[in-house]
Amino acid sequence: MAADAIQAARAAAHAELFAAKLAEMRPRFAATLVERLDHMEEMRDSPTLETNPAEAMELFKHYAHKTAGMAATMGFPELGELSFAAEAAVNSFLRRESGIGPALDAVDDMLGEMALIVENNT
Repeated sequence: MAADAIQAARAAAHAELFAAKLAEMRPRFAATLVERLDHMEEMRDSPTLETNPAEAMELFKHYAHKTAGMAATMGFPELGELSFAAEAAVNSFLRRESGIGPALDAVDDMLGEMALIVENNT
């Protein structure tokens, strides 16, 4: 029984430490989102989207991939899902399996969620 209590205490201490580290990392992640959001909104509004859509989509894919990998861990599961969806939609466009419309819709959904997170966490 004593061993179980010690193990439970260790697990609780590890969980507390993990939660504290996440709380420390969340503001940095939100700050990173500001930069990503700015770059993607710039590209979304730039003439490059019409003149060289592949270049624009590569930027969206890059940021979607990077964001998807950390969003859920940082406590933003919806952003993680939207980022995975955006990356998949952009990949589909780049492979010429679909048009640009579905990819832009997915990117816009991701950007909207990013904007909400940035607004509420900075």
